[in-house]
Amino acid sequence: MILKVHVLLAGLLIVGGAQAQHQDHSPVVGQGASTAVSPKAVARATGAPWSSLPTLSASFGGGRGAAALRLSGIDADKVTVFAPGGASERRVVDYPVADGRASIQASAPMMGNYHWAQAREVRNGVTRVASTVWYFSNPGDAPTSLLERRKSELEIVPQPLPREHAHYRESEKWRFLVRWQGQPLPGQALTLETEHGSRSMAFTDDEGVATLVFPRDFGAQKVEAGAHGRRERAGFVLSTAYSTGDQTYLTAFNHVYVPEAERSRSLAWGAAFGFVGMMIATPLLRRKESDHA
Repeated sequence: MILKVHVLLAGLLIVGGAQAQHQDHSPVVGQGASTAVSPKAVARATGAPWSSLPTLSASFGGGRGAAALRLSGIDADKVTVFAPGGASERRVVDYPVADGRASIQASAPMMGNYHWAQAREVRNGVTRVASTVWYFSNPGDAPTSLLERRKSELEIVPQPLPREHAHYRESEKWRFLVRWQGQPLPGQALTLETEHGSRSMAFTDDEGVATLVFPRDFGAQKVEAGAHGRRERAGFVLSTAYSTGDQTYLTAFNHVYVPEAERSRSLAWGAAFGFVGMMIATPLLRRKESDHA
């Protein structure tokens, strides 16, 4: 009888554990694969950037009503911010770079929503552009015209951006437009790299749009930690290159993505199921032990 009770308890715990880990044993979704050691882990160990591509990432500081961006993979002396609205003289503003960082602001104290940030380097026949978006929390104009506006020769334009309080998520499909001189660029390769080491590629269609699936590469430990504290997130960078004459253009767009919502729910249900199994089995164990006392 004791053996049967132990088997029952073990079975309940295994089922509970399987519920919690099922999502994390599935293959990576998308066209690419995750490396054994993530660039994020290497970056933390060495202090080097997790990607060699040009990126603009959130940094510490920035000051009241401002945001700080850190430049990686690009040598630029300014970050240009394009605003979704506000006074015409504040629609495009340059901010100086110091020690690899720039402090940027919204176009007006009460003008929020997405702002587009961009850095540029031209050297030895190669033009490198890093771009990202920053969401200022105040209400502001929709970013429709901001995305339509031409901001560099070769561009990666989200179609669309996540809504307020929303995110790019694992396993979701997102569309990105690649433009050359303001026009859609068909048949262009667009690559995706993530901080967890996944790589994938897609080609633009006749309308210059590529659809990418965000890989499912958050580990179970990271998802669980994110469920009980700060929302877990990781960086990604999209890139594309185009050459004409003796000039090459490399453009990148980076931002962050989060685990899919169902993963944290599965972890919670798995833990709850295991706890219920223990509560059911424990009285049976105690009664059987007392019978043998």
